[in-house]
Amino acid sequence: MSEQRTKPQEGFAEVEFNSEPFLTDFKKIYADMHNSGCPFAHSSSGDHYAVGSHSKIMEILKQYDVWKAKYGPGLNYLESPGVLVSVDPPEHTFEVRIVSSSFSREVFDAMAPDMEAFVNEQIDKVYEQGEADLHDLISIQLPLFVIFRLLGFDRYDEDGTDRFDWVREGIIASVGLMLVPPEEAAAMIDSGNIEKVRMQALSRTSELFSKQLAEAKAKLDSGEWQGEENLVTRFLTTPGPDGSFLSDDKILGFMGFLLTAGSATTTIMISNIIYRLLTEEGAWDKVFNNRELIPLAIEETLRLDAPVHGLFRTNDEEVELGGVKVEKDTKVMLLWAAGNLDPEIFDDPMKFDLDRDLAKVRRHLAFGYGTHFCRGAPLARLEGDVVLRIIFERLKNLRLNGEVEMEKRMPVLQGIRKLPVAWDV
Repeated sequence: MSEQRTKPQEGFAEVEFNSEPFLTDFKKIYADMHNSGCPFAHSSSGDHYAVGSHSKIMEILKQYDVWKAKYGPGLNYLESPGVLVSVDPPEHTFEVRIVSSSFSREVFDAMAPDMEAFVNEQIDKVYEQGEADLHDLISIQLPLFVIFRLLGFDRYDEDGTDRFDWVREGIIASVGLMLVPPEEAAAMIDSGNIEKVRMQALSRTSELFSKQLAEAKAKLDSGEWQGEENLVTRFLTTPGPDGSFLSDDKILGFMGFLLTAGSATTTIMISNIIYRLLTEEGAWDKVFNNRELIPLAIEETLRLDAPVHGLFRTNDEEVELGGVKVEKDTKVMLLWAAGNLDPEIFDDPMKFDLDRDLAKVRRHLAFGYGTHFCRGAPLARLEGDVVLRIIFERLKNLRLNGEVEMEKRMPVLQGIRKLPVAWDV
């Protein structure tokens, strides 16, 4: 689908979502879109439109027969079979049923003690030093620990290499290409502009998935595993509504999707929460002194600093968007982060406010909405809760300790790359 489908439109903001101006000042761009009365945007380089209105995003997400996920959540038109965010009902319904039985709140809650132990172990490593990069120490490490545990991956290679390191590099490479036009992405890979180490990490991660699938099959066949050991064995042994099972390609796709979506976004969420509480006047003390505010602190950060700018849908028929005719099979980005800043939905939307009503804050779109609502939302919230409670107890007088660096290697995400902090020992 290489022909140009979109063009600049009167009233639409012209935005290049991979550009430095956007990555540096996206909230002002979103505010300007809302203030203009036409919260729509166009990208010439990406050949797509974007929607920033909360109500319009909700409207689109309810039109399942028109707005499809079939071509994937990124800018590229996905041709191979995807999973969850890349498929529509009834295929999506089948996959959700399998995931729901394996990705339940009961499974998540049972992991809480292990999460707590892991976070405490991470803090123990550096506690006496009185300082650390909290993003690297906890925000990156905990979500990878959780997803590795769910999928049944060992953390270390046979030679002792920490898989967290190279898996993270592969995630950065794959997510970093989501908003890059397909032809440009291919050229970047061919020319070596995607760092060699990250392409190697992607290859190694793919090999890890294949190895895990083969091992799960072998252990199920031998009777060593009974089907409840990890998500991979559950995928292999859980039938859909019609009695059929996920194909190998689908299971491999789920591994890639869960590893990426379940770690990259939660990593950013955790650091965003800590940063907000440390930089908003009085916020840290307010939550420290009233732990019942932890859920609100998490939700308000998700609203104001949504980890994902947005994902794409593709229209299955010609439609009108903001008064503009949009031809069939056009990529349109639904900007969760902009919808969360819509003044028609949230009073003073740019303000971090711990006096908001929790139920109203949860109208945010950080986890999407409708049939494709993020199934891992309870897990992300649980991880945030675990981290905050332990940090409150252990890291006294926590404070920033140097320059905070923003993450710009993955333009579809918004968050922090380095979060240096110090505490009293």
